[in-house]
Amino acid sequence: MDDTPAIPETPIPPLHGPHDFGPHGIEQYWPAYWIFFSSFGWLLVGVQLFCVIHAIRTGRPYWWIWVIMGFPFIGIAAYVFLEVRPTFGKLNWESFLWKLKSPAQRIAHRREQLEYAPTVKNRFLLAEELHAAEQYGAECDVLADGLQGAFKDDGELLLRLSQAHLAAGRVAEAVTIAARITPERSSEFQARYKLHQARLLGAQGENNQAESQFQELLKQRRSEASRYYYAEFLLATRRNPEAIKILQDILHQYRRGTRVWRHQEGEWYFAAKKLLKRAKAQ
Repeated sequence: MDDTPAIPETPIPPLHGPHDFGPHGIEQYWPAYWIFFSSFGWLLVGVQLFCVIHAIRTGRPYWWIWVIMGFPFIGIAAYVFLEVRPTFGKLNWESFLWKLKSPAQRIAHRREQLEYAPTVKNRFLLAEELHAAEQYGAECDVLADGLQGAFKDDGELLLRLSQAHLAAGRVAEAVTIAARITPERSSEFQARYKLHQARLLGAQGENNQAESQFQELLKQRRSEASRYYYAEFLLATRRNPEAIKILQDILHQYRRGTRVWRHQEGEWYFAAKKLLKRAKAQ
């Protein structure tokens, strides 16, 4: 009989495989993993929504929405690289901070600038802020004060003053001022002058002549300004379906256009959106 004492067996811990991080395995870390991935998922969705909203509000092509939502990582990277990055480098931070000011603050600042340096440039800058704030009467006063000395017959000043009177609903004054304008040689000024003439004809009820002038300008397609103001003319003459169709096409063409086109025609894109909303409400 073997009297050798038995050696007690040492229990062998259960194996959990190559991912054994503790006595209970990887299961003990599931809460942390869930928090991490759920947080990252919400962050990803947030970035996607930001890109989609940016694409819609800035007039990018709608197919970017499907790229961003259908291919989260690649779509976001492509959108940022191809659409956001080129414009980010051209972003005017001074202009961005300027837009954060209230209209009253911007107008007050421009008035101070004009008082300190009464240049034509500063006069136009103040007039633009007053126009944006729909203070057309004050805009007329500021521009009229500039018609002195060497600038008493300045074409640009007269054109802007006539436009301000038209915006204020002073058609007779706008026509009188426009009659003093001698169109400059530049094709750009002549195009704006002819467009203003078409608007004045429409405001005076000379609809046939206005229509003819607008149609001539539409053939040139120098800018969406002509189509925008033609749509405005159509609304004034109760031709709403035609106006709505043109405004919708302005928005459509803007989204299909190149980055250069969107940069050039951004003013008329946002103006067309606003006018389209008003047209549909009528």
